[in-house]
Amino acid sequence: MRSLLLLSSALTGCSDYFLDGENRLVNTAVVSESFTQAPLPAVDVLFVIDSTGSMAEEQAGFGSAAGGFVDVIETLGLDYQIGVISMDLDDGGVLLGVPWILTPSQDGVSASLARNLVVGTGSAPPSMGLDCASLALTDPTGVNTGFRRSDAALHVIFVSDGDDESGEVLGADPVAAFAAQLADAAAATGRSARASAVVGDVPDGCTGSGGTALPGARYMAVAEASGGTVASICAGDFTAVGSDVGSVVADWQLSFPLQGDPLDGSVTVTLDGVRAGSGWVIDHAGPSLVFQTAPPPDAFIEVTYSLAGV
Repeated sequence: MRSLLLLSSALTGCSDYFLDGENRLVNTAVVSESFTQAPLPAVDVLFVIDSTGSMAEEQAGFGSAAGGFVDVIETLGLDYQIGVISMDLDDGGVLLGVPWILTPSQDGVSASLARNLVVGTGSAPPSMGLDCASLALTDPTGVNTGFRRSDAALHVIFVSDGDDESGEVLGADPVAAFAAQLADAAAATGRSARASAVVGDVPDGCTGSGGTALPGARYMAVAEASGGTVASICAGDFTAVGSDVGSVVADWQLSFPLQGDPLDGSVTVTLDGVRAGSGWVIDHAGPSLVFQTAPPPDAFIEVTYSLAGV
């Protein structure tokens, strides 16, 4: 998205001459433009954990799973905030744990997340993960203030060994209602808003070290509708989901619009002062400079080119 790029574009010019294909001198103007790539993406991650009695074994194994998840998103260098809620509607979508918002500046994030993910198993069915997530994000009481940032992507991760039974908050079609809530969040921030599901396999469920899990069809449907990831709770691994959270990087634009159409063979591109001889093309229809891989965060990009017939 254009909003993810800090387009500090400077245009300068001077005269030069090029030989065209028929060996005629062509008067040109030499143009220089500069851009600054956006900083590291911010993402708010909300874990929504099944708190019914059948989740005791799964919650007991969250320590290593939490560490793998944090390792992935920290390797990606994301500016993250992580919160945890239960699927018990009586908890009202309130963030749980100490500290209740985890950030990269804190020590021992993996250990803190492992503790926070153990939300307890004393909740009676039904389990209402979608309803609870909706409450956490709309925050009608204001108790979660500070979790959602206006410039951050959103990733909601549902973890359950059963399926969703929401409806009190989101109405008759909670899957469609929550998917619409994610779409509204994306529109409001200009950043992605997705859900992922760590649930029982669809359609038959699965069996793992924590026991048997029923298929999480509703959670899977929300994940697929929003472009998130589905992982098996029987595998006990959040690594794939962590990688998907990191894919907010893919929201960065690769294309930088140019103020003029460059003369073929006249373009020079540098990243932080180092010439980039490949990995980009000029789209003359734009015109724009298009990278095959997004430049790194905060990279200073300079492009110099000639305009023919000026």
